[in-house]
Amino acid sequence: MIGLLRALLVAVLVLVAAPFAGAEETDKDRLPDGIELPVRVRVAFRVLNVTEVKEVAGLARLHVEVTHRWNDPRIRFDPVAAGTARIDRVGKEAEAFLDRIWTPGLTADNQTGEVKSRTVAVSAHADGDVVVVERWEADFRVAMNMTAFPFDRQEMKVSFSLPRWSKQEVILLTTEADRRFSSVEPEISVVDWQPTGLTFANTETAGWNARSYSRLDVGIGLERLSARYILRIFVPIVAVLAVSVYVLWAPGLQSTDKGNMIFSALLALAAVSFTFEASFPGSISLNTPVAQIISLGYLYLILVLLCDSVLAVPCADAASRFHGLAVEIRRQASWALPAIMTAISAGVVIRVLPV
Repeated sequence: MIGLLRALLVAVLVLVAAPFAGAEETDKDRLPDGIELPVRVRVAFRVLNVTEVKEVAGLARLHVEVTHRWNDPRIRFDPVAAGTARIDRVGKEAEAFLDRIWTPGLTADNQTGEVKSRTVAVSAHADGDVVVVERWEADFRVAMNMTAFPFDRQEMKVSFSLPRWSKQEVILLTTEADRRFSSVEPEISVVDWQPTGLTFANTETAGWNARSYSRLDVGIGLERLSARYILRIFVPIVAVLAVSVYVLWAPGLQSTDKGNMIFSALLALAAVSFTFEASFPGSISLNTPVAQIISLGYLYLILVLLCDSVLAVPCADAASRFHGLAVEIRRQASWALPAIMTAISAGVVIRVLPV
C-alpha cells in the first residue's frame, strides 16, 4: 500500500513539473517575444593583444574582447523592487545565467584550436537589454598576402556568425556607438608589427537548407615595421652583389680569379636565400620582392662573368680586329650592368611600397 501511494505521488509530481520544464526549455530556445524581427545583435570588438603571427601557415594568435548585446523583454524586471537598474554577473555566475536565457549563439567562424583564459561577464538591464562581454585567447586562421614583404600591410579578418538563426530571424550589426568601444591596443607582443585599426563589414553566408545567415567580418589592420628589415635583408644582398663591381672595375685580375669570385658570390647568394627563408618564413618561397631580387641576382652575376669572359681576349689583344669595339663595350658595361640591376631592384621595391 505504501509503495502504491509513493508511486502515485511521484507520478503526480512529474505531471505537475512537466509543463514548467517544457516552458523553460521553450523560452530558452525561442526567439524573444514582443520585439521586431530580425533580432538585432550589436557587436563591439577589441584586440587586447596579438601574441603571434605565422605568415606561411596563415595563423594568428589573438587575445580579444567581444561585447554583444540584444534586447529580450522576457527578462525585464522592476528596478525599484530590485534596488538597481542593472544586475551584473561575472564568471560562473554569468555562465549559469546565460544557460537559463535565450542567447544568439555568437561564433567566431575562423577560430581554430582550444580557447585559452576565457572570462565572461553579463549585465542584465531592467528594460530587457542583455550585454555579454567575453575575453579569450585563441588561434585564428587568417589570409596573409606576402607579395609585398617586408613592406606589406595585412588585414586579418575575424568572422562572426550566428549558425542557429537565419538572417530573417537574427542579424549581426555594429553601430557608431559600438565602434567607439572597438579598438586595437597600440602595444602588441609581436615586435615587427604595428596595428593600424579595425574595419567592419556586414556580409552573409549560406547555411543549412540554403538559408542565408548574417555574418560580421572584423578586419584587424597590421603594418610590418619594414625599417627593421633593411639591415637584416637588403644589406647582405647588396654586399654579395657588390662583388660584380669589383670584378668589372678592379685592374689586373686574372680570369680565374674573376670566375672564382663570381661563383663564390653565387654560393653566398644561395646561402643568403636559405638563411632568409629560415629566419623569415615565406620571404623566399612566396615570390616576395626579396625573392625576386635574389633570383635576378643569380642571372646578373652570371651575365657579368659571361660579359667579362667574352670581352677579355679582344681587350687584351691590341692587334685584334675588334679590340677598340671590345674595349668600348667593356667600358660601357662596367657601369651599365650595375646600373640596370640597381634600377630593376629599386623598381621591384617601389612597386610594392604602400601608398
